[in-house]
Amino acid sequence: MRKTVSSRAKIAATPEALLACLADYKRAGVFIEGLERLTPTGRQTKGEGAQFEAVMKVGPRTLRTTTVIASLVPKRSITWSSTGDNGQSLSFELDPDQDETTVSLTIEYQEPGGIAGALIAPFVEQTVQHRADTALVRLKEHCSPA
Repeated sequence: MRKTVSSRAKIAATPEALLACLADYKRAGVFIEGLERLTPTGRQTKGEGAQFEAVMKVGPRTLRTTTVIASLVPKRSITWSSTGDNGQSLSFELDPDQDETTVSLTIEYQEPGGIAGALIAPFVEQTVQHRADTALVRLKEHCSPA
């Protein structure tokens, strides 16, 4: 079953500045907690369709997946998605508001299955929510003027 968590924050930066950070694979560790490495798989490293090999640390596990910039709308939004049946997506929506931008982050993920999955599902959801909240705190620290 697909699950969704959301988080929202006001950040003292323009949508252009935020999108520049969110679309730069070299800065993906700012908003993807546990990311150890993100390596382009082809020549395209920017924009919709850019694809990367990701290595992430999630708890005691190291996960490898293919990650792609699934959509990018200049000054408005970007979505990073991992491939496969258990893939997840991070969608950032940017809404300018005077000197700030409201950033809404939605994370969609596959809930663990089976009886064991049902037992740990609340903990997984809590962890994903924490990661969403932390991603926006780190984005704010990284992109707001000093």
